[in-house]
Amino acid sequence: MHRPFRLSFLAIALICAANAARADSTREYEPAKPAAPVAPAVMTLDAAQQKIDASDYRGAIPILTAVVQKDPNNADALNLMGYSLRKTGQPDLALQYYDKALSLNPNHLGANEYLGELYVEQGQMDKAKERLAVLQAACGNCAQAQDLRKAIATGVPNAKKSW
Repeated sequence: MHRPFRLSFLAIALICAANAARADSTREYEPAKPAAPVAPAVMTLDAAQQKIDASDYRGAIPILTAVVQKDPNNADALNLMGYSLRKTGQPDLALQYYDKALSLNPNHLGANEYLGELYVEQGQMDKAKERLAVLQAACGNCAQAQDLRKAIATGVPNAKKSW
């Protein structure tokens, strides 16, 4: 390539870059686009559980949203949504999901345990003990009852769970 042609090409490139930068500086601020939605093939309760097991509660919420939209009477999905919301600092919304899960299945072991743990977090020990009584009637001394009993005794809910 000849030197004058390379310089001309370089000058045009610099002018284009300057015009693009000027155009960008006059545009209004546009917030970043949200992450691409999760592919439908991974919108399963198992996929959500994997996120929860990895402590990615925020990552589980869109998956659980899709599962609940598809099947609003899925007590397991409602329970895990409540759990994920509670773990992301949204206890009022979590309570709604636990209540819905328990309205569908009053003896749901996970929902009773997690709701009891929510009550422990909120210092409502009488309500937590009510959940424990439901668990003991439903499953005796099962893992969920043991975990809630320990949370009530220590005042600290358990860190990780599965449905």
